[in-house]
Amino acid sequence: MIRIRDCVLFDLDGTLWDAVGVTADTWVRVLADHPDLKPAVPMDTVHIKKYMGLTNEELAEVFFPGLPFEEAFALMMESCGWENRWLPEKGGILYDGAEETLRTLHEKGVRLFVVSNCQDGYIEAFLTAHRMYGVIEDWECTGRTGKCKADNIGEVIRRNHLLHPVYVGDTISDRNGADGAGIPFIYAKYGFGESEGRGRVTEYEDSAASIRELLDRCAE
Repeated sequence: MIRIRDCVLFDLDGTLWDAVGVTADTWVRVLADHPDLKPAVPMDTVHIKKYMGLTNEELAEVFFPGLPFEEAFALMMESCGWENRWLPEKGGILYDGAEETLRTLHEKGVRLFVVSNCQDGYIEAFLTAHRMYGVIEDWECTGRTGKCKADNIGEVIRRNHLLHPVYVGDTISDRNGADGAGIPFIYAKYGFGESEGRGRVTEYEDSAASIRELLDRCAE
């Protein structure tokens, strides 16, 4: 079992919350503005959830493979813009025990961070909607840096002078990010990767069936 000594870095989608309902709503709006476009994947919650964890660049190619990349990515950015507008007010669905766990870890003196493949502003939407400013100390995302998850994890570690970081995530991209940054990985088996299959992790140092289990891993 991985022991949490002083800090935890979290993925967001599929690890702390499920915001796919709002994402699907944004695509209703975007596609209404582009009635001649037909995505390769139905843009509903069932199908969108299967691809959570990919970067927006990757998603552009999955959803609109017949379009030039610049056009496909522009559509992704339209959806992201609506997410950043709606999510601070609507929020996502927090995983059972997520708020309690984060606040308890924070009260125990564990430093908390978020690193995601999302667009710039998305993590801030989470922090605003669920009042996590002051609980989450720092965050980074691909949309702001243009870098991969491993590099963003490394950047958060460096700028916060973290000594014993652990990364918690639900997909293989999270596992690869932790490996690339050279830190231990806890697989969130309750998240999208395990339930949807596309990002399932088959090899890991440790796993959690619920986010509450992280409290049992805190070193005394």
